[in-house]
Amino acid sequence: MRHVFKCAVRFDDLDSYGHVNNVTFAEYLQEARIDFAHRHLAGALEPHEGAVVAHQSIDYVLPVPFRTEPIHVEVWVTRIGTSSYDVAYDVRDGTVVFARATGALVAYDAMAQTPRPLSEAERSALTTFLEP
Repeated sequence: MRHVFKCAVRFDDLDSYGHVNNVTFAEYLQEARIDFAHRHLAGALEPHEGAVVAHQSIDYVLPVPFRTEPIHVEVWVTRIGTSSYDVAYDVRDGTVVFARATGALVAYDAMAQTPRPLSEAERSALTTFLEP
């Protein structure tokens, strides 16, 4: 299963060519990742627990011009490890893919300022979104 985040394209997201700036795609991924975590992982975490981004890679497929309809950022899990997990993203509109991305997240304890093992509750929530 994939989590879908509807992301507005804002006028200030555009570059001098009238397309969404490449750096803005990282912001779209962040917004989708935070929405995913709040909706599906928050109940599995203590207030001081979360995850930090260890790696992110974006492949730009097509430019996104200004538009009033939101674009969809799909998020799913591709690997669950001991203290980390990998995610993949499609930034799209229907069958049109604008960008594809991957990321690695490390479970983190904000109070201790250290990585931590994933809890069983996190694993269960992440497994719902696991795709090859």
